[in-house]
Amino acid sequence: MVLCLVLSPGVSAAEPLSDYGTVGQASGSVRPGAVVWMDLLTGDVDRAAAFYSEVFDWEFSFSPDRDYAYGMAGGRPVAAIAAYEAGLGQADGLWSPSISVPDVDKAMTAVKTHGGSLVGPPETRQGRGRYLLVEDPTGAAVMLLRAEGGDPGRSEKPNQWLWTELWTNDTGKAAGFYKKVVGYGTVDLKDTEGQTITVMGRDQQPHASMIQTPLPDVDPAWLAYLLVEDVNATVQAILAAGGEVLLAPEKDGFNDDVAIVADPTGGVFALQQKEAGR
Repeated sequence: MVLCLVLSPGVSAAEPLSDYGTVGQASGSVRPGAVVWMDLLTGDVDRAAAFYSEVFDWEFSFSPDRDYAYGMAGGRPVAAIAAYEAGLGQADGLWSPSISVPDVDKAMTAVKTHGGSLVGPPETRQGRGRYLLVEDPTGAAVMLLRAEGGDPGRSEKPNQWLWTELWTNDTGKAAGFYKKVVGYGTVDLKDTEGQTITVMGRDQQPHASMIQTPLPDVDPAWLAYLLVEDVNATVQAILAAGGEVLLAPEKDGFNDDVAIVADPTGGVFALQQKEAGR
């Protein structure tokens, strides 16, 4: 099985972001290191929006030319879907997380100094803020963002994003990069299966995790987890809506039910159903 999640080196996104819609619900404060937004870059905005509406009850507003859709879940901003030009690597769709940074231009200097690469130049857009799409030294793509009006807060409600994890082939190199660029400290934990999970955070707050890629032929990439009430029922809904199951539901190292799936445009993400009482 091959999970094609990342941008190929040297390619560039064509206007993946828009002035249409804001990044979440601005709080007026900045949470450096937090994963504060998710964008799906895809070649078929309408098809992707129809899928997430059907499976997760997301509601979308579209730009006039329908190359951008702004998603809401339970009255709360949840994600954006944006069109891109052909040539964004091997995958048709790509979920890209945005990590909050206090200063995008300083972060850009750190990216270049510590082995990362720029997918495109930094840009500033109304309602979005200043942002920069980069690849870390192991090849995983991520957005660095200074959101206009401050970062949105977290939510742990069904059909909204719960967590984000970096799958990489070199955890040491990746940890060093994110320490310099984002300010992450790391703590290594062992799950019940003995796998090492590196928790990354700053200012005494955990923000993401990192693992050595557990599957063969998987390129380094960020994998976002969507909280669901019933992972098995959600998998069936995904299949009925034209999606694909890449990893069938199973217990993870903390006894939660998880699955890895893809939408009909190729955007890969994970489902997580928390263990009862946790």
